Amino acid sequence: MYLAVGDENTRKNLTFGLLQQALPGLMPEHYVWDFDANRVLRVRVVGIVATAGQLAAVLARCDAQFGPGRVQVVYV
Repeated sequence: MYLAVGDENTRKNLTFGLLQQALPGLMPEHYVWDFDANRVLRVRVVGIVATAGQLAAVLARCDAQFGPGRVQVVYV
Protein backbone atom coordinates (compact mmCIF):
# COMPACT_ATOMS: atom_id res chain seq x y z
CA MET A 1 0.00 0.00 0.00
CA TYR A 2 2.81 2.41 0.90
CA LEU A 3 4.47 1.96 -2.51
CA ALA A 4 1.16 2.60 -4.30
CA VAL A 5 0.57 5.82 -2.38
CA GLY A 6 4.16 6.92 -3.00
CA ASP A 7 3.74 6.24 -6.73
CA GLU A 8 0.49 8.20 -6.82
CA ASN A 9 2.00 11.19 -5.04
CA THR A 10 5.00 11.24 -7.38
CA ARG A 11 2.74 10.97 -10.43
CA LYS A 12 0.52 13.80 -9.14
CA ASN A 13 3.47 16.11 -8.45
CA LEU A 14 5.32 15.38 -11.70
CA THR A 15 2.13 15.89 -13.71
CA PHE A 16 1.64 19.26 -12.05
CA GLY A 17 5.22 20.16 -13.01
CA LEU A 18 4.61 19.16 -16.63
CA LEU A 19 1.45 21.25 -16.70
CA GLN A 20 3.30 24.25 -15.24
CA GLN A 21 5.87 23.98 -18.02
CA ALA A 22 3.16 23.85 -20.69
CA LEU A 23 0.84 26.44 -19.15
CA PRO A 24 2.68 29.49 -17.81
CA GLY A 25 0.75 30.97 -14.93
CA LEU A 26 -0.72 27.65 -13.76
CA MET A 27 -1.16 27.76 -10.00
CA PRO A 28 -2.18 25.00 -7.57
CA GLU A 29 -5.76 26.35 -7.50
CA HIS A 30 -6.00 25.63 -11.28
CA TYR A 31 -5.05 21.98 -10.73
CA VAL A 32 -7.84 19.74 -9.42
CA TRP A 33 -6.95 16.08 -9.11
CA ASP A 34 -8.12 12.75 -7.78
CA PHE A 35 -7.52 9.06 -8.37
CA ASP A 36 -10.20 6.70 -9.59
CA ALA A 37 -10.73 3.16 -8.30
CA ASN A 38 -8.12 1.88 -10.78
CA ARG A 39 -5.51 4.36 -9.52
CA VAL A 40 -5.67 6.50 -12.66
CA LEU A 41 -4.79 10.12 -11.92
CA ARG A 42 -7.60 12.38 -13.14
CA VAL A 43 -6.55 16.02 -13.54
CA ARG A 44 -8.86 18.91 -14.32
CA VAL A 45 -7.35 22.24 -15.35
CA VAL A 46 -9.73 25.01 -14.27
CA GLY A 47 -9.70 28.79 -14.43
CA ILE A 48 -6.82 29.16 -16.89
CA VAL A 49 -6.77 29.15 -20.68
CA ALA A 50 -5.39 25.93 -22.14
CA THR A 51 -5.54 24.64 -25.69
CA ALA A 52 -6.27 21.08 -26.69
CA GLY A 53 -2.76 20.93 -28.15
CA GLN A 54 -1.12 21.97 -24.88
CA LEU A 55 -3.08 19.37 -22.92
CA ALA A 56 -2.40 16.68 -25.53
CA ALA A 57 1.34 17.40 -25.32
CA VAL A 58 1.26 17.07 -21.52
CA LEU A 59 -0.74 13.85 -21.76
CA ALA A 60 1.76 12.42 -24.28
CA ARG A 61 4.61 13.18 -21.85
CA CYS A 62 2.65 11.58 -18.99
CA ASP A 63 2.01 8.48 -21.11
CA ALA A 64 5.73 8.26 -21.93
CA GLN A 65 6.78 8.74 -18.29
CA PHE A 66 4.12 6.76 -16.40
CA GLY A 67 2.67 4.42 -19.03
CA PRO A 68 -0.38 4.85 -21.24
CA GLY A 69 -3.65 5.48 -19.47
CA ARG A 70 -2.18 6.25 -16.04
CA VAL A 71 -3.09 9.96 -16.27
CA GLN A 72 -6.15 11.73 -17.70
CA VAL A 73 -6.01 15.49 -18.27
CA VAL A 74 -9.07 17.57 -19.12
CA TYR A 75 -9.73 21.29 -19.40
CA VAL A 76 -12.84 22.52 -17.61
